Amino acid sequence: MAAARINQTASPFNETVSVIIPTLNEEKRLPKLLEFLVLEQPRPEVIVVDGGSLDHTADKAEIWADKLLVTPPGRGYQLNQGAKAARGEILWFLHADSEPPRQSVSKILEVMHNRPELLGGAFRLKFDRTTLGMRAIAMGANLRSRMFSMPWGDQGLFVRKSIFEELGGFPDWPIMEDFAFQKLLAKRGKTYLMKDPLITSARRYEKLGTMKAMALNFNTLWWYYRGKSAEEMQKKFRPLKEQGGGADA
Repeated sequence: MAAARINQTASPFNETVSVIIPTLNEEKRLPKLLEFLVLEQPRPEVIVVDGGSLDHTADKAEIWADKLLVTPPGRGYQLNQGAKAARGEILWFLHADSEPPRQSVSKILEVMHNRPELLGGAFRLKFDRTTLGMRAIAMGANLRSRMFSMPWGDQGLFVRKSIFEELGGFPDWPIMEDFAFQKLLAKRGKTYLMKDPLITSARRYEKLGTMKAMALNFNTLWWYYRGKSAEEMQKKFRPLKEQGGGADA
């Protein structure tokens, strides 16, 4: 597969970043993110892990991504497969509908280089809708991230690959995989919340309604702490057709 060729400027950092994007039927949203990433300097390695899309997601990925992997659907599994294929020392996990800030790669490299004690980090959350409800949800997520070092997957988690492997990666779950991994990471050491916001789609909240989506989030977390299995949570809260992509379809 021929990846897009972009001239790279010399990087002052020795480390490199590999971006891992799980997808499932994301042909409308994925190209915008991929076009953004290939123009970043220094240029990250871009890996798309598709969960068997029925649309043209894989075709779009082949144009821009350095690697396209096709796996069974399930976000935790897809993320882990992408991490195994990654060459970068820093892994950056993005949803297909993410809109990172400009110069994200250089900012990640800079903070990880200057703060060697850090294991990883994430960006502040901002939604692409500015309703009062969306602003409140983002504010709560950013407060949680700052106080408890618990950002979630829609905030663009990044982590040193050595630490990721030491912790065993994400659990191969279709749901709550980001939360379970972040709990391990927070116990292991320090993470960093970037000042810049990463914009994510509010499509799930728009589809379900803000209050219903918030209730589902709370109930999923409650089931997790009650010790319910990933299969039980997936069956109850998220159908299989939604398992490969970023924010819920």
